Amino acid sequence: MRRSFKLKFFLLLTCLIVFFAIVTRVSVRHASSKPIHELLYANFASYLELSLAGESALAHQQNLKVLEQQVLAFYGGLKPNEAQVWLSQESSDFQRKMLQGAVWRNIQSREVNQSVQLALVNLGEQKWAVFKSNWLASDLYVAIPEHVFETRFEDVMDARELIVNNMWPLLLLYIVLCTWFLTFLIMRSLRNLQNTFQKIEIKGNGTTLSKNQFDDEFASFIDYFNSLIKRLQLNYVQASRFSSDAAHELRTPLTVIRGNLKRLLNRAPDSSVEQIQLSMLSDEVERLISITNKLVLLSQADGNNFNLDLKPIRLFDLIAVVGEDIESLVSHVEFEYSLNPEIKILADPNLFQQLLSNLVSNAIKYTPPQGKIKFIAKVFGDVVEFSMANTTYLSLDGLDDRVFQRFYRHLSDPSTDTQRPKGDGLGLSLCQEITQAHGGTLTLHKGPDQWVTFKFTWQRAD
Repeated sequence: MRRSFKLKFFLLLTCLIVFFAIVTRVSVRHASSKPIHELLYANFASYLELSLAGESALAHQQNLKVLEQQVLAFYGGLKPNEAQVWLSQESSDFQRKMLQGAVWRNIQSREVNQSVQLALVNLGEQKWAVFKSNWLASDLYVAIPEHVFETRFEDVMDARELIVNNMWPLLLLYIVLCTWFLTFLIMRSLRNLQNTFQKIEIKGNGTTLSKNQFDDEFASFIDYFNSLIKRLQLNYVQASRFSSDAAHELRTPLTVIRGNLKRLLNRAPDSSVEQIQLSMLSDEVERLISITNKLVLLSQADGNNFNLDLKPIRLFDLIAVVGEDIESLVSHVEFEYSLNPEIKILADPNLFQQLLSNLVSNAIKYTPPQGKIKFIAKVFGDVVEFSMANTTYLSLDGLDDRVFQRFYRHLSDPSTDTQRPKGDGLGLSLCQEITQAHGGTLTLHKGPDQWVTFKFTWQRAD
């Protein structure tokens, strides 16, 4: 799960958005302090203008008390006498001291007339916001403690925080959708690249990737991959050519050696040391000839040079002969088969005989004493599905499709006392090449228990 690209992208996007939210919270709180305070000043200034416009010139002392009560009502958190309202000619010492050094300015709001001005003053440890307006041919002052506006500012910020916190579930959904959409766009290009890779075969002749099929960011990678493919194709052609040439060159001298060994065997005294040694040499030569023949067939498969002579083949006839050979030559292995005698497949007789020989030989090598080999065939429309299964003494751990690779041998053996059979690692690879040349499939299946099954699909013959 830690290697998931989508998970990494989701965590990265989440961290970026959380970081952005934190930075935004700090910066907005800092940047919005002045404009929000100015808005709060303008709000009170508008209220003050409306209040003054509704007051008459009579009994101005009573009107000042009413105005002070209105100010206290506007700011519900203020205590009595905490707000200061006075006219210039009726200033107290405290009020005159408050106005000393005051710097008046207009409030930055289009909703407030220029008749109301503001000054922020410090008196002792307390800060005041003093509003000045003209009323009754005199200057009217209204002083509000600055902490009142600061409290209102904190309320605005708290409301903003509440809104943002309520939006986190929606924001999480947004992150998930963005992750899905963006990774879909990114992975679509990678999937397109992967699908193109799967179409390229090392056996192909110069097939490369086109830059026009991919985004510009993949251009350098496409160049590197095309260069790598060309080198691999060249190496594959050279290796196939060497394998084919070496196999052809070895066939003639090996055939000559085999003929001479047979003549020497016939002349050697029976049961003599010379005859035993010559017999061992003859077996090894036969094994080399078998390997060269397989290499020749594999080189033909690499070059798609199998000249198939397709004919209807009755499976029952071939399997019955195989069963008789197994029972006569390998008496400790039980052979069973289950198929309709009328089942026929379309195949090249020589190549199919080679396939069957390799398959049975492989099964006999790895089947323990008192083991079993089973052959089953069924018809599904125009397709014949047949399989060869056998018990094995090898461990099934790690047994996979690598058995179809050339020169690969699965030798994981749970018993160190079991002698490992000889083999060249080419038989199953040749079986797969022959099957593919006929348009069929060959797959490996493990279990149950110690059973190994090679399953084929083949074209049915009428």
